[in-house]
Amino acid sequence: MDAAGPRPPRWQPALWAVAVAAAAAGAALRFIAPSPMWLDEALSVNIASLPISDAVQALRHDGHPLLYYLLLGFWLDVFGDSDFAARSLSGLFSLGAAAVIWAAARRRLGAEAARYAAVLALTSPFLVRYGSEARMYALAVLLAATGWLVTERAVERRSPTRLVAVALVVAAGLHTHYWMIWLAAAASATLAVRWLRSPASREVLTPVLAAYACGWIGFAPWLPVLVEQATHTGTPWAKWARPAEVAVETIEALGGGTRFEPVLLGVLLAGAALLGATLIRTSADGVELGWPGRHPGAPLVAVTVLTLGLGGTVAMLSGGAFEARYTAVVVPVLVALAGRGLSRLPRWLGPAALAAVAAFGVVVAIDEARRDRSQGQEVAGIIDRDAGTGDVVVACPDQLAPAVLRHLEGPATVLTHPPTDDPRFVDWYDYHDRIDRASPTATATVALDTAGSGGAVWLVTASGYRGFEGRCETIAAELGHTRPSETVLFARPVYEHMRLYRYPAGTP
Repeated sequence: MDAAGPRPPRWQPALWAVAVAAAAAGAALRFIAPSPMWLDEALSVNIASLPISDAVQALRHDGHPLLYYLLLGFWLDVFGDSDFAARSLSGLFSLGAAAVIWAAARRRLGAEAARYAAVLALTSPFLVRYGSEARMYALAVLLAATGWLVTERAVERRSPTRLVAVALVVAAGLHTHYWMIWLAAAASATLAVRWLRSPASREVLTPVLAAYACGWIGFAPWLPVLVEQATHTGTPWAKWARPAEVAVETIEALGGGTRFEPVLLGVLLAGAALLGATLIRTSADGVELGWPGRHPGAPLVAVTVLTLGLGGTVAMLSGGAFEARYTAVVVPVLVALAGRGLSRLPRWLGPAALAAVAAFGVVVAIDEARRDRSQGQEVAGIIDRDAGTGDVVVACPDQLAPAVLRHLEGPATVLTHPPTDDPRFVDWYDYHDRIDRASPTATATVALDTAGSGGAVWLVTASGYRGFEGRCETIAAELGHTRPSETVLFARPVYEHMRLYRYPAGTP
């Protein structure tokens, strides 16, 4: 325990009041997302709305496991498919994750660290962002935290119920996001090392390891789909990951973005987590730092480092990508360690640091929440307002179509480049081969033939998409050879920016 210090300042309760107010604001922000849905969210809703067998087939061409889409589909059946309804499920997952992080941290790191961790979880821009987005990442955080908690409980006291919970949560995590593979492998390896080094603990750890094995077995039915996805989909929208990228994007993830303020917050939280991972004790004489193995957070550090190391290495060797959102699987531990680090600061510095970081987190979360994620709704509104019967919309790249179609109500025919059977989805199957085989000139010709002399052609396009260098410009040029071009909408500095051109009916 820390040595007793001077009486806390009278204004220390005010610091906790700031922290609690920030936590309440963070909880509310999970259900406030004015931005239209972007590509990944629109795809989530479209896939979740399919019958289960069709959803499995769609995921073979998309690249994710089934569980989140299954849950979202049930949710949409009850509450509808509005943006708020679809996103609110993630909001509930995110709030649940904060509660489970508190419970798990309380068991492993103590009540004080757990209180700090709960505030940091509620004000985390990462958890706020993915709690307001129709994607599986809030569920991944919840299951990662729950896996930590049920493992702690199973190690504390063996019982059939607790062991079944471990197996179910491990299987659920693996069916939610593929980076859960690295988390489950890291946790299994950490338990196995303890089993090898501590014969006295084998009676306790053997059934827990068996429960993990059952969780892995529960993932086996999906393995054929995973193999097909790994062979034919992967991450064609990004380049291969580098080790430094994993480290930097993990920090960015903690802060909730790539702008200066989120990066600064990410550095502060990463520093607090590092302190929580190395701090042994504090006293009136100062602090003592040491290797993580000397305090209860050591297994958490091992699992986190192994998870990021395994996932990053496999991504690098296989040519796969790494995105900041993949850190969802280790965010619960990083938040808990950051809570421990701040809670162990001497005297009043802990509450002061918590209040400052929590308030800063809410400010960053608000700034991120107010920004549009896509121009899809804007594009759809213009087309619905001005398009006539027989008009044709061309989306190049095809990745722009789902966000536009989410809001498009008019009668226009929608084509994509590369061509696809259903523009509500992106077919990632052998994606770059499909791009290479597709002819921009042929796409323009089909659009003009479909529109005929009585229909206009609308081109929705954007730059910066991997594999499309010069292709969308070629379509624009081909259309411009036949018809005059009107720039209807310019791209704005949003994540999923778009430009809209109109080629009126008839010939010049």
